[in-house]
This record gives sequence, structure tokens and C-alpha cells, in this order.
Amino acid sequence: MSDKKKMEESPITKTEIVEGKVDSFLGTYKNILIIIGVAIVALIIVLIIIFKVNNQNLEKSFDQIDKLESTYTEIQAMDKTASDYQTKYDDLKKQLVGLSQGKKYPALKAQCILATMAYEEKDYDTALKGFLAVYEASKNTYLGSLALTDAAVVCEDKGDVDKALEYYTKVWDTYGTKAAESPKALFNQARLQQKKGDATLAKATFQQLIDQFPSSEYAKLAQSVIITL
Repeated sequence: MSDKKKMEESPITKTEIVEGKVDSFLGTYKNILIIIGVAIVALIIVLIIIFKVNNQNLEKSFDQIDKLESTYTEIQAMDKTASDYQTKYDDLKKQLVGLSQGKKYPALKAQCILATMAYEEKDYDTALKGFLAVYEASKNTYLGSLALTDAAVVCEDKGDVDKALEYYTKVWDTYGTKAAESPKALFNQARLQQKKGDATLAKATFQQLIDQFPSSEYAKLAQSVIITL
């Protein structure tokens, strides 16, 4: 039987044609494919290493902010006239500044403590800027409601009652019953409304506080105030 006749009787299938082209491609570009494969594996390894290093650094940052927060509490309890007070205070601030870069929790917590320290030093502009920055970066966490409430406190101490009232109101409008600061914010919202001469609105806000947080200490305060309105 001739070769031509054999080919006619046993035609090459499409699968065999594709396999032949693949084999030809692999033969031609084998070295390039090996290099690409090695590069991909190397990239994956590098990404894994980066991921692990970042996780380790983040864990260290969490440990560091916990320690610094404890140090801050200890310094607050110290006698400010003590010989080592200022040294410890300055060292704490330096470490907090070093940790405060970024948007992760440890950095935001460091920013929050720094803003609190500025407030205690009566550097109200720096404190307000710090609290608002933390709020903007962490609106969906407990730090967001805490920072916004602290911003309201700073504004009131600065004498900006309107802005303080705006921030206290925003705490409730943004977080509702979910924020631990909401009872405090509602109470101060009502207090400032009363201060501005709007007794009717203040009474309604005090009542809202009583209805929403009946077991809160602020609700008890509100009950004692509301009877005078």
C-alpha cells in the first residue's frame, strides 16, 4: 500500500495538528518559557516574604502602641515636678511621632494620643487638627467616633460653640447607638443647644438621650436637667 493511500486512509486529526503546533512552539520558546516560569516563582516568593515581613512589622507596631499607651497612663499619674517627668514625657512623644505615620490602627492610635497631649498642653489648633485627621482616616472604627467627640471638646474649650455643637451632633448622626460616645455627645449637644437659648430643642435632645440610653449616666443627668426646662 502506497504512503499516499495510507494517509488517505488515516488522516491527521485536528487534535494531532494542535499537538504538533504546541510541541513546535515549546521547542522554539522552551528557554524563554523556563525563564518566565522562574521569574514568576521568584516573584511569588518575594511577595510571600513581603507579606510576612509586613505582618511581623504590624504585630510589632501593635505591641509598641500598647506599651506606649501604658507609658502615657503612667506619665499622667506622675508628679509633673518630678525630676524625670519631662524626660519621660519627651521620650514618649518622640516614640509616638515615630509610630504615627500611616493609616493602620497603631499609627492612628499614636496620632490620637499625640492630639490628646497637645490638648493637655492647650495647643488647641494642633489637637483639633490631629483629632479630625484621625476621624477622617478611621470613620468606620471606634477611633472615628472617639476622635470626633474629642474634636468637639477642643472646639468648645477654644470658645467655638457652634463648631462644637456641629461635631457633637455629627457623632449621633453618623454613629447613632453604635458609638460608645453617643450618650456623651447627645448630652453635650443638648447642653449647648440650651446654652444657645433653644430650650425646646434642648429638651427634645435630652429626651432623645433618655429614650435611647436609659441606663446611661448621661441619661440620669439629662433627667435632672430636663425638669428645669
